[in-house]
Amino acid sequence: MSLERSSQLPGGFQIRHRTLGLYQGSAIELAFWHPSSGMPEYGLCRFSTQDKAQSMIEFLTSHSCAEPLNREDLAIEPYDLAEHERLTMEYPLPSAWEQPT
Repeated sequence: MSLERSSQLPGGFQIRHRTLGLYQGSAIELAFWHPSSGMPEYGLCRFSTQDKAQSMIEFLTSHSCAEPLNREDLAIEPYDLAEHERLTMEYPLPSAWEQPT
């Protein structure tokens, strides 16, 4: 998911799916999207270059992807740092120390 320090930097690019929303990252061979994932606390995934975002689109639409998407549903747009910050501030991740055992 997009908890990496680079997601806090201005500039860059993000991927938007026409119906699922903004790409948040991948885990366990699944892509997560805001708002459809229901996990706003992870914020948004930032790609440092348009080429890197395009590479992710190539993967997400390929047969190598567990659930390939339609290329026409995906678009690259400028990274929205303000939206990322809003999501991570309004929905903070709890500390591991706060989790019941």
